[in-house]
Amino acid sequence: MKKQSDNWNSDVHSYGLDIDNRIIYLQEKEDDTDSPGVDYRMVQTFVRNINILQSASDEPITIYMQTLGGCWHSGMGIYDAISLSRCKSTIVGYSQICSMGTIIMQAASKRVLMPNCVFMCHYGSTDLSGDFLSAQNYATVDKQNMQTMVDIYAERCHKSGAYFKEREDNLSKVKTYIKRKMKDGDWYMTAEQAVHFGFADQVYNKNIKW
Repeated sequence: MKKQSDNWNSDVHSYGLDIDNRIIYLQEKEDDTDSPGVDYRMVQTFVRNINILQSASDEPITIYMQTLGGCWHSGMGIYDAISLSRCKSTIVGYSQICSMGTIIMQAASKRVLMPNCVFMCHYGSTDLSGDFLSAQNYATVDKQNMQTMVDIYAERCHKSGAYFKEREDNLSKVKTYIKRKMKDGDWYMTAEQAVHFGFADQVYNKNIKW
């Protein structure tokens, strides 16, 4: 009897999907014309993959991710697909999880970082080109997006961050702290530091189970 994955030629290498082991590789696509990152191609592929797995069963899904970041809207599409899935998910971050990738990570049921993974949060950049009214409208939307980002971070950090629990900070104070850190520029953390602040649940080790 053929395995389900036999129906999908080159599924892992072409689509980042291992059907039999219920693994998605959330990876950047790089070619000669486009910069790699979280973009429309990544969200289209990811939504396709997670729908394939959750249509097969309700068993947990593991997502391996590394990214320098990218488009806000594409990233939020991935965030929604993970957070609204009926399957519990574990995201394993490796190499580097930066910018939009740090937000996507918050959607998972369980968040794991490889020991040498670099984790970086920031407000990102905004393109305000065009006429004055368009730029003004975009700036308003961008401000709303940045508040959404802080809200997503703070909700998880308040619940699991040892740093904030030690200080007995309420949710409002957690948001204020995160805003202040990101106003200073790129906020780089080691895997252990990211866990301490609550951006991840644990650092990967060989005895880990999910």
